[in-house]
Amino acid sequence: MARAGASTNSFDVVVIGGGINGTSAMRELTAAGYHVLLAEKADLANGASSRSSRILHCGLRYFETHHPVRTFARSPMRLLGAVKMAKAAMESREELVRLRTERCKPFTMCFPLYSGADIRGWHLDIGFAFLNRLGPANPPLDYRRIRTDLDRDIPFVADLRDRGQLKSVATYREYMIDWPDRLCVDNALEAERNGASLRLFTRAALRERAPDGDWIVDLTDRSGGSEAIRAKVVLNLAGSWVDDIGPVGQQPNQPLVRGTKGSHIVVRLPQRYKDYGIATLHRGGMPFYCLPLEGDWFYFGPTETPFDEDADEARPTGDDVDFLLGEANHLLPGLSLGKKDVGFTWAGVRPLTFDPEQPMGRRTREIHDLTARGLPRVLAMTAGPVQSHMSAGRELRAAVSRLLPPSRPNVGARMGDAGISTDGETDQAGAYRAAVRDEHARDLRGILYTRTGHAWGRHVDRDFVAQAARSVADLLGWEPAREAEEVETFLDYQSRHFPTGNAA
Repeated sequence: MARAGASTNSFDVVVIGGGINGTSAMRELTAAGYHVLLAEKADLANGASSRSSRILHCGLRYFETHHPVRTFARSPMRLLGAVKMAKAAMESREELVRLRTERCKPFTMCFPLYSGADIRGWHLDIGFAFLNRLGPANPPLDYRRIRTDLDRDIPFVADLRDRGQLKSVATYREYMIDWPDRLCVDNALEAERNGASLRLFTRAALRERAPDGDWIVDLTDRSGGSEAIRAKVVLNLAGSWVDDIGPVGQQPNQPLVRGTKGSHIVVRLPQRYKDYGIATLHRGGMPFYCLPLEGDWFYFGPTETPFDEDADEARPTGDDVDFLLGEANHLLPGLSLGKKDVGFTWAGVRPLTFDPEQPMGRRTREIHDLTARGLPRVLAMTAGPVQSHMSAGRELRAAVSRLLPPSRPNVGARMGDAGISTDGETDQAGAYRAAVRDEHARDLRGILYTRTGHAWGRHVDRDFVAQAARSVADLLGWEPAREAEEVETFLDYQSRHFPTGNAA
């Protein structure tokens, strides 16, 4: 990089953060004709985007609460908020399934309904009638409520608790987003093809405003090289780190983000669970799921606990695992799960919207104009989930357009129109080399998790990782000692961020 202050590189928009919303905004802005640079302190999909719950849900969860009728009758504004978010969920569900079919895996969700429970069958009947009116007709919800012959229609029903109190099971179609990391990569690569600049492993910091109103943004790469660039508009899309971006010494009086940690445990389930998932409320009254991952692996979760530390340090704790196992066995006592059954665990931090009246934060996606905080022409976003990233990108593009016209012609390309291939080479070594050569991968985590997904959903062993390192060592300039160091770094990351049940 150039010496700090020497560069005259100027951009319409600098995007800070390479997660799902940052890369979506980058893609949308570039297609609209803006000259864009994205800076990310680590690799693409470094934070919540790669450690989410991965469910592409229809919006039912926004109505799931203890005593829903009483709750929403007492708080009409909460009901209106739930309706708004459910409508957005239905619309994003349709768009993702249509445009990224290969990333969205359908399954049948089952919601057990018990005598005397807070959520009744008629609640769901009304809820799904509402969802059908709120959102697109396709893909269909396929909602039905099974009252008789449960053993015939629900293959795992014998594992459920309190069979004598089980009144019915509601079923409907849901989807899993099998690889959110890859969505970030594809967004960034499409934007780059359309003229955007991408700086990974590069920290961005706002220094000051120039006399003409442009922001001076300092970029520092991991080798210590620095460069100062100019931006007419800055999008702070750093997720959990939104509050860390700003001029040195200028700390906000009130944060934008409220972090909550979601932990998950992954177990193998019998064949009878294939293509099914389960939704319920856990005993604390929050949504709780058993969802399919890969093959016969399923996860239970998530937890929801406040998290104020660095999101990079989020880990499932022993208490998290005990809680999740306890709720899993309460839901499905027929499985008798223990820590020995936990293949691995993971945790992510949701960058929700800070609200002093809501200790766990607001789930509503919000764009913040930071002018009142002394940061004119700086916009930030909070609480933007993976599933609605396409509409988030459009909303951010519209917000920028109110501040600045594009400086280039409209490209017009959109995800799904260009026939992007996301699966790369068919052989492993070829895929790893393509990740380095064509997709900016610089370490084994970026290769095996973010760009190929070969390490996701299981623990890979040392030989597997060593072979991957060997296949790209020449491209990355790794001598044997560095190659061995990179293998150890990856294995340490795997054990710390995806520990087994006994290790958490």
